[in-house]
Parts: sequence; structure tokens; C-alpha cells
Amino acid sequence: MIQKIPVWKDLNTDQEPRTRPQAAPMSITKRIFFGAAASWFSRGVTIVLGLVLMPVLFRTLPKEELGLWLLLGQSAAILGVLDFGFGVTLTRRLAFAKGKSGSDPNAILHDESRSEIADLLATGLRIYRILAFVAFLVSLGLGFLYLRSIDLGSVSLATVWTAWAILCLSYALTFWAAPWTCLLQGVGHVGWDAIVASFTGALTLITQIVVALSGGGIVALAIAAAIGALVQRIAILGFAKRKQPDLFALKGRWRTDWFREMGPLAGRAWLTALGAALILYTDQFVIASLKGSAEIPAYRAAWILVHNLTVVAVTFAGASGVFVSHLWQTGEHAPMQRLLERNLRFGWLTMLGGAAVLLFQSDTLFNLWLGPGNFIGYPVILAFLFTEALEAQAYIISTTSRATGDEAFAWSSLVAGVVNVILSVFLVQKWGLLGVALGTVIALLVTNHWYVPFRGLRRVGYSRRRLVSHTIVPASLWFLLLSGLLFFLDSLLAESTGWVRLVVATITAALAFAVALWVLFLDEPMRRRILFRVRGIVAVV
Repeated sequence: MIQKIPVWKDLNTDQEPRTRPQAAPMSITKRIFFGAAASWFSRGVTIVLGLVLMPVLFRTLPKEELGLWLLLGQSAAILGVLDFGFGVTLTRRLAFAKGKSGSDPNAILHDESRSEIADLLATGLRIYRILAFVAFLVSLGLGFLYLRSIDLGSVSLATVWTAWAILCLSYALTFWAAPWTCLLQGVGHVGWDAIVASFTGALTLITQIVVALSGGGIVALAIAAAIGALVQRIAILGFAKRKQPDLFALKGRWRTDWFREMGPLAGRAWLTALGAALILYTDQFVIASLKGSAEIPAYRAAWILVHNLTVVAVTFAGASGVFVSHLWQTGEHAPMQRLLERNLRFGWLTMLGGAAVLLFQSDTLFNLWLGPGNFIGYPVILAFLFTEALEAQAYIISTTSRATGDEAFAWSSLVAGVVNVILSVFLVQKWGLLGVALGTVIALLVTNHWYVPFRGLRRVGYSRRRLVSHTIVPASLWFLLLSGLLFFLDSLLAESTGWVRLVVATITAALAFAVALWVLFLDEPMRRRILFRVRGIVAVV
């Protein structure tokens, strides 16, 4: 029987907060908010610098070389699947080990937890040393085979191969540092790895901007990426040692039995990631093979813009995963369900708010951002928005379900990826770039976008009817009201410049989003705390 979910209270207690909120050492809620804020900061830095880098690349690189750089960058991103699912599996096992000392994120680790974590870290380090080497060799070989099939004009094949080899090296360095990231996340230090990555990532992007403005090509851009990966590895190791010196003081040992236990789960996690990679990163290959690399930039820029909404929408879910594991380990299901509901509300509000702005201002935004002639068109934007909204919901639900140890989405994800490639190849010949986008829409609708809510919600004991009535319907009504308001303002400002209309729409949507968060996302205790702090600030001023 699905239990009724009460009005949200603090996730660590069933008691309402006192009239005067007391300072507490990083509860689950606070750590999730910190993790989300860190993710926003990291992603915000990446987005801002990426938005600066993109027009710089558009203006400094020839169109063919730009298309090749975007293709290589996304090809390298696919290498994430070469961890064979051990990243998410190791993080979850570390979280379960920490959960044996209790779900309180501030609980002192018992000897059993500390010993198990030390052994898991030692096991993970050996696994990832091997994986880093395998990833480099496999990606290098597959990349060389694929790049030989591309018709090149002004760019030499040797230049493309050199850039690809350097990018493969940079991702191998990232693999090498993965166990320490898993450690920080698994024991509850969510967000710190994102902050470290944001600074090293910002350094990399700034370097790439300087390289592009100085006339450097794709090889120089790849070298900057490799140096950034090395700096990130050094930084994350140093931070992990400072944050958990007690765990590094223990000498863990390789556990063959644990490796065998994690193997099947990691395999299913790998299939899930492989399916996601086929969905997210194969469009560029289809376009490059059938339409030419010059068609990639406009399509890719539009997808990046919409996908960034999804990244923001799922930040709370991403930060909640390890705490879901802690709660599941201790049998505390009600707080876990409240986490899921809150994350779903935030996800839908974010996606629909961004969609409302893009539906009215996409052409203006792209013309101002990338220059005239680079807007992909509203049909493709609509396809992206539809897919990404459902993808955000699926990610939030699957992240919660998988955090309980349920790796149930491997085959649905893999089938989705294969169907996407097949449909994209077929539809691109009939409808061009819109056909590629529609291939993704159809592939996900018949697989993950119905199966993930069906399986995931049942796993955590959350009603699908409640999902519709408490999340989707309120968020949709808010979206309709916001769209009506933006339509009225756009008509009122019809004679104004594009900048004015875009700024007004963005500010309006931001204010409406803040109101929606207050009403639909924050619970009464959270509102009290915010009001108390605001009153304190006002009193001081």
C-alpha cells in the first residue's frame, strides 16, 4: 500500500521547526541545497564561459574546423561509458557503507564503515587505473577508424587525429581521478567535487578562449583541455585528502569478492550509460555522415541551450542520490519520497519556465548570441523542449530508484539508443535536421519515458497518480499562465528591439519562477526560515 506523503517537514525530523530556527550542522536538506548550489555554480561558470567561447569559435575558426571541433568534443564525451558503470556503482556502495553508521550526514563513522570505505577505495583505485588505460587505447583506436570515413576539405586528417589523441588523453586523466570523486560523494560531501571542477573547468575554458582569439586551431584547443584535466586530477585528490584524512590514513585492501559483487550491477549501469550516450551524442555523427560537418554547429548550439535547462532541472536530484542511499539503508522511506516529490516539482518548473521563454524569444536569442542565420528553427526547438522535459522527469525518477540499488533501466535505455540511431538515419533523409530531432523524440517515448516512471515510482513506493496531481498539473497551469503573460508582453513590446523583448521576457519568467518555487517547492518550515533570515537582514540594515 502506498503511504500518504505528508506536507514536507525537515527531512531529518518529523517535528515542525521552532519559532526561532536554530542553526544546525548541515542536515540532509542543507547538504542537498549546497550540492545543488555547487552544481549550479559549476554549471553556471561552464555555461557562461561556454556561451562566450561558442561565438568566439564561430568567429575565429573556419566552419569546417568548427564543426570538427564540436564533433570531437562530443565524441570525447561519449568516453564516459568506458568506465563500464563502476562510477555510479562504487559511489552507491560507498554510500551504503556510510549508511551503516546512520542516515544523519553528520554522524561519526563507525569502525565497520571506515574499514569498508577504505577497502572500497583501494578496490576502486585499482579498477580505475586499468580503466583509464583501456579507455585511452579503445577510444584512440575507434576514433581513428571513424575519422578516416569523414570527407575533409581544408583541415588535414593528421591535424584531426592529433587533436583526437590529445582529447583521449585528457579523458583518461579524468578517469584516473574518478575514485576520489566517488569517495567525496558517497560519504555525503556532495557538491565539493563540482566546486573543484568548476574552477579547473573555468581555467580550461578561459585558456581555450585565449587560444582561439590567438589564432590557435583544434590541436591547441585539445592541449588546453588535457592540461585542465591534469590540474583537476591534482586538485580533487588534494581536496579529498584534506576533507577525509581519517579515511586516507587507513590502508585499504583489494577485495576480489566485492569486485565480483559490483560487476553485474556495474554492467547494467554501463548499459544504461551506453544507451544515454547513444541518445545524447550520436546525432552529430548522423549529421556529419549524411549532411556534412558544416550542418552541426547550428543544431548543436540549439541542443546545448535546451539541454542546459535539463542540467539545471535535475541538480537537486543529482545531489540527493547518496542521501537516498543512506535513507534506504536505514529503512527511512518517507523522507526519501518527500525528496523525490520536491525534486520532481523543481524539475518540471525549471523545464516549463525555460520553455515559455524559448517559445517566444528563440529567434531573437540566437540572432543576438550567434549572429544572423544560425537559428535552427522553432520546429527543432519544440522537439528539443518536449524531449528534454520528459528526460528531466525520467532522470529524477531513475536517479532516486537507482540510488536504492535497483539498476533496472539498462535494456530500456539501450533499446532507446539503438532506435534513436536507426530513426535518425532514416528521418534525416526525409526531413533534414528536424528528422534527427524527431528520431530522439520517438525513440524515448516508446522506451524510457514511459518505463522509467512505471518502474521507478513503484520501486520507491510513490503513486503515479500523485505525480500527476501534485506535480505535473500545478506546473502545467503555471506554464500556461506564464506563457499568456509573455505573449501579452511580447505583443506590447512589438516595436522594441530584440534585446529589450528578450530581457523583459527573461526577467518576467525569473520572477514568476521565484513565485512558483515559493508556492510549489518550498514547504512551510523552509518559508519560515527564509522569512526569519530576511527579517534579520532587514533589522541589521
